[in-house]
Amino acid sequence: MSEPSCSPVLQRIVDAIRAEVDPHFEWVRLGPIPWSDAPPDLTRAPVAMITTAGLHLRTDPPFADRRLGDTSFRVVPRGTQPEQLDLLAPTVDRRYIPGDPEVALPLDALEALHRRGLAGAPAARHISLSGGIVRPLPGLAESAAGIAEILREDRVAGVILLPSCSLCVQSVCIVARELESRGLPTVSLTLLPELTRIVGAPRALSVRFPFGAPAGDPGNRALHEAVLLEALALLSEAREAGSMRESTLGWRRSPCQPSRNG
Repeated sequence: MSEPSCSPVLQRIVDAIRAEVDPHFEWVRLGPIPWSDAPPDLTRAPVAMITTAGLHLRTDPPFADRRLGDTSFRVVPRGTQPEQLDLLAPTVDRRYIPGDPEVALPLDALEALHRRGLAGAPAARHISLSGGIVRPLPGLAESAAGIAEILREDRVAGVILLPSCSLCVQSVCIVARELESRGLPTVSLTLLPELTRIVGAPRALSVRFPFGAPAGDPGNRALHEAVLLEALALLSEAREAGSMRESTLGWRRSPCQPSRNG
């Protein structure tokens, strides 16, 4: 099979990063995709989320605003409220997240699905990474090893990764691969499916939302829940590494039902 090519959209991103930040920038290409089987019933197992929104508790050290990116991670405990998060940190996308952190880390939506018996209990700890990581390796691989330890301690059986920017799509693919290689099944949302194919996520759900809001528009809890349900369905149903599915959902500002018309 030939190696995925760089589309015009991705090439424009590469050219901009080379001109402004790193003249040697290339998308990461990692070869064969690792795979871990998901449990047959994810309604009975803890589910964790990983966001690249740069969110962190106000009491935690902020992510460093480094030119090439900060590959460290922060823990967001279950039950964290928006007022406990630093929503104005330099690494947080200001378009949607400060108004509703659920667009990038849908904690309430996952809790609601669990109460209705549609998803497993939210993990005791979720994970936040910084956006805009230009040079992800080896730092993200090292962070993923630490993340895997936390998720195993919390008996997590499935992980949903939510990217917030173009570079974040690459970041979640890298982290997902590292987690899968350690026995943790993952599903990554993607805002750039062509990039996800290049880096190689084990499972990916392609969503048609703008950067900064991978779970859908602010205040739309029905949409956030529907996105998570689609991700969990793919996590359970995918049977081979590199599986990708297009979301049936669209960007709306009122409660929605799944629709192929967006």
